[in-house]
Amino acid sequence: MIKVLGQFIFPTVIVSIVGFGFWLAYEPWLKLSKVFGSKLSPPKAFLKEQTCILNRAYLKGCINVGITEQKLYLSHRSPLSYFLQPLLIDLNAITKIELSSDPLLNRCYKFFIGSPNITTLILVQDIIEKLEEDYGEPIFFEQLDNLK
Repeated sequence: MIKVLGQFIFPTVIVSIVGFGFWLAYEPWLKLSKVFGSKLSPPKAFLKEQTCILNRAYLKGCINVGITEQKLYLSHRSPLSYFLQPLLIDLNAITKIELSSDPLLNRCYKFFIGSPNITTLILVQDIIEKLEEDYGEPIFFEQLDNLK
């Protein structure tokens, strides 16, 4: 009886720990998807498999970032893209931008999203510059220039 019970407890504990960790990492994404969820396809100005920090979750090489019609597009690469809805965040919803000195990312900016604040997003300066270049006009130029 104890042997059979042990066979179920160990996998249950492991699955619970992994599930809770996944929920903690993607809870900010789920909050944002309630407000900024979208079914749109990726825009033309689009970078695949970028690294960013969403709240405190370090998302290495699994976020697609784009710009369209003054909106920031974020989505996951497969297989998470089947479960997590893409985001289309209005640039006016970014209430504050500040320099960030994160040890995992070089030269980055922290974007505060929502009023009241829903979460924060940290993007590397290189991603922002590449998006602006592909989009054809400055997006955050004035705000970022004021921080320097």
